[in-house]
Amino acid sequence: MSRAAARDTGRGARPPVRLHYASFESRVAAGVLDLLVLFIIASLLVTAGSIVILISSDFEKVDPSATAINIFWGCVGAIPIAYVLYFFLALAWKGQTVGHAVMQIMVIRSDGRPLGVIGAMARVIGLGAYVLVAGVGVIAAYTVRDSAGRAAAIVGVTFLLVALGLVMAVFDSHRRTLHDRVAGTIVVHVD
Repeated sequence: MSRAAARDTGRGARPPVRLHYASFESRVAAGVLDLLVLFIIASLLVTAGSIVILISSDFEKVDPSATAINIFWGCVGAIPIAYVLYFFLALAWKGQTVGHAVMQIMVIRSDGRPLGVIGAMARVIGLGAYVLVAGVGVIAAYTVRDSAGRAAAIVGVTFLLVALGLVMAVFDSHRRTLHDRVAGTIVVHVD
């Protein structure tokens, strides 16, 4: 080792770290755990709105007030906002959602730095692309609902597009999905 290298190492310079990319299986398991968390969030919001209606209706003795019904639908409408906030805050703060933490994986930028606010926004936008494609597919299938074959074909193509974006991690050397490429991120094991 040269003197300069020894001097730099002694001053707090970190030696190069080898990244261990998260496996496709651990990413799928983390995704399933995150879906469970999202289900719990939605359940809590719907339950809160339902309790307001139940109390307003005097436990179903009278019709609930219009305000109670509006609060219920406000809680239901808050579900997508809560989902976006869940991913954004978790990724911006720690680079991990609950599922990632359980599976001991973390999202970082491709250059190895922490994700940060901008990176988290880019990743949430990338994840939102799947929702957009699926939503457009469902709406398109609904518009041709009179023809079951065409509606099924549209749903099939939509499913394939979303699946291709996710399954591309199997074939990528850095195990990146489409939303990883959009956001410039990688998913690594936490050591």
